[in-house]
Amino acid sequence: MASFSYSAAFMALLLLLRGCEMNWLRTNRIGAKTRKRNVKENGEVVLKELIECCDGKCNPIKSFSSDQIIKATDNFSQSNRASRIDVYYRCYKGMLDDRPVLIKKGKYTLDTKEICRDIAISSMVSGHNNFLKLLGCCLEFAPPVLVFEYAEIITLGPLVTSNPTSMKRIKIAREVANALTYLHTAFSRAFIHSTLDPFTIFFDGNGIAMLGNFCNCVSIPEGEEFVNDDALQKYHEFRTNIFKGARGLGVCYLPVIDPEYKSTGKVNTKTDMHSFGAFMLALVQVKEVDDELSMSTDMLRALAELFINPHDDACFPLHHHVSKILRKFGYAEVMDSDSSRGVSNVAASPVKEFFRLALRCIGCNLGDPLTSMMQVAKELRAIEKSAYGDPR
Repeated sequence: MASFSYSAAFMALLLLLRGCEMNWLRTNRIGAKTRKRNVKENGEVVLKELIECCDGKCNPIKSFSSDQIIKATDNFSQSNRASRIDVYYRCYKGMLDDRPVLIKKGKYTLDTKEICRDIAISSMVSGHNNFLKLLGCCLEFAPPVLVFEYAEIITLGPLVTSNPTSMKRIKIAREVANALTYLHTAFSRAFIHSTLDPFTIFFDGNGIAMLGNFCNCVSIPEGEEFVNDDALQKYHEFRTNIFKGARGLGVCYLPVIDPEYKSTGKVNTKTDMHSFGAFMLALVQVKEVDDELSMSTDMLRALAELFINPHDDACFPLHHHVSKILRKFGYAEVMDSDSSRGVSNVAASPVKEFFRLALRCIGCNLGDPLTSMMQVAKELRAIEKSAYGDPR
């Protein structure tokens, strides 16, 4: 398997470098030596990440020239920006090969290894409907630039009005859960996204939710249940600083750190489950047309305040704060710990079961414990069926 994995990674890189060579033959401008050096250095890191991650399942990666990227983004013009707020990447909308694309340019806070990890993981999962589709990258920049099929960046918050009116939050949650399940189970070892939040979720032209941004993705060795990693804590601290200046925009700040990770430094599948539960709670703020799950304005405001103004979860876990809000606004039965609840409960009140599932994801003890994202995805499918009919 190791030699097969190496061969697949090497072939993917060979195709990528061959494309870069053709780009050099088409242009002979000042800076060509710098671009060539960038390609060599970036290519070495990409190859290392592909060998480490791909297990022989790497897809070909197309090479784009720096001239193509600059033309597509109008030299990274502000008018081409695809998002008001960026955490690690600046995202741009452009046209390449007569198709709309999403171009992601790493900020100074990202190092080459993290971006090349994103390239490697994205190439592995691009065949799944609920992941951003990687078209290729440009290694001529330092750090590299990534090119995806165009998708809109999701932005959640009570003051944000740019969301499509056709959004169905249970559907979005189920599709993201499917993506995480695939990451956790489709390969010989589990991959943990570790930094799931609204800024890693995108919508394609058909309104399908897609997961992206794998800079901090880590893998758990075969036969092991966790891995020690300090990147998540650093990311949380960095993200906290980023959002200090963004609260006036009304955008959700999610407490992405699992309390278990915070106390032990261990990353496992429940790390993603906790972040996903917080994401489910943020989705409640989305206003839907003919909303089956409508909330009172006061309750939405209370939840919004919880996410816009981060609390100190070192004192109390997230589910403690959410539970207080639910009880205050008449949803105390959501906290019922009766493990015999079944299909009838889902049919009677999908919104309460949605809340209940979110609370279980973030660690609230409500009956049978959740053991995997696959279980979460199955329960979301049942809730979605109750709310909107059988999902496709």
